[in-house]
Amino acid sequence: MLIKVQNSHISGEVKAPSSKSMMQRMVAAAYLSNASTLIMNPGESNDCKASLDVISQLGATVKGSPAGLLIDSSDLSNAQDTMDCGEAGLGIRMFTPIAALSDKKITITGSGSLATRPMDFFEEILPQLGVECTSNNGKIPIEVTGPMQAKEFTLDGSLTSQYLTGLLMALPTCEGDSILHVYGLRSRGYVDLTLNVMEQFGVHVQNDNYETFHIKGSQKYANIASSV
Repeated sequence: MLIKVQNSHISGEVKAPSSKSMMQRMVAAAYLSNASTLIMNPGESNDCKASLDVISQLGATVKGSPAGLLIDSSDLSNAQDTMDCGEAGLGIRMFTPIAALSDKKITITGSGSLATRPMDFFEEILPQLGVECTSNNGKIPIEVTGPMQAKEFTLDGSLTSQYLTGLLMALPTCEGDSILHVYGLRSRGYVDLTLNVMEQFGVHVQNDNYETFHIKGSQKYANIASSV
């Protein structure tokens, strides 16, 4: 079949799909605010929906509105002791350190390909931060019991920057300052995205050439209205 395309003039507006990478980070920041946040033009991918399910399991409420998604994390008394991340790789790597901020034991699970992905990173790093952490021979389910503590430590960034994302987002809420040294970092652009989302919520991290991150403790994520 031949299709002939004629020159023509196109006008109008097209709404681009939301970035699922940004959406998931904004959901995490909204949860960490312990307040109400409005996310406009929210993403609707399976990974985005999984992130909303995660914060709901951790005690936040999520409601749709004409303006967007309303996330309220001011009362986490209904938090469950299990966190199911679905098949979201970023979700489990980002939300596990966030879950470890709690002093309760939380079992972290997932489905699909997550069942075969290595998660021994958490058993190597989280105990250095005062978190009890066990896994199923380096696979899910993972059990964590915090609270996470501020510290100076080093991690390997060559596997994925997603582990770094979770730590960068969680550590500013701890008491005390942290210094995070990273070697072999991949995907600097995603680290920039993480830091940019944190900045939107009023949380600041000093980035020294992606090799050392100075993280002030006791920072508060602001409650904001923002578009993905």
